[in-house]
Amino acid sequence: RYRCVLRLLPYRLRILRIMKKSLIFGLLLSAAAVVAQPKMGDRADLEQKKEKIEAIKVAYLTEELELTVAESQAFWPVYNERQNKEHELRELQRSGFKKLIGDEPSEKEVAKMLYSFADTQIAIEELRKSYLDDFIDVIGAKKTAKLMRAEKEFGRRMMERMKGKDRPRDKGRRAGPDGGRPMR
Repeated sequence: RYRCVLRLLPYRLRILRIMKKSLIFGLLLSAAAVVAQPKMGDRADLEQKKEKIEAIKVAYLTEELELTVAESQAFWPVYNERQNKEHELRELQRSGFKKLIGDEPSEKEVAKMLYSFADTQIAIEELRKSYLDDFIDVIGAKKTAKLMRAEKEFGRRMMERMKGKDRPRDKGRRAGPDGGRPMR
């Protein structure tokens, strides 16, 4: 009788681990649901919501990568440094497009901006590539691969959450051509 229970123990532990991860991710997504789109011009509110999303991302990545305390202390400074540099590149990209929105740009200006956009995308990918060795040194190659997958998955889930049909302002509106979010 006890042998049977002992044989099933690894499976029960695995199921409990899966349930724990599902519960944590559910809590993270429900916390993300609290984050709504800010009013135009409300900068402090926008910053507060960005901080909440960052906190959710940190918790998600820590859980997915199963970081130890030592790994966490070495990993987060490197990760934050890369994120800050990437953010600067994306801001540079956005500012270029904002310049074109105000004026009636010529074909040459638009073409120049498109090439600038492509160059910035390449710079972002080169930045990510340059940090691979740092991440491998800190957390190892397997966890670095998990990091890449987890970042992509987090972004996908956040986008799905933001496009969610359960938002009150979308109720009663006509669906878009693909049956998803209403067109605006």
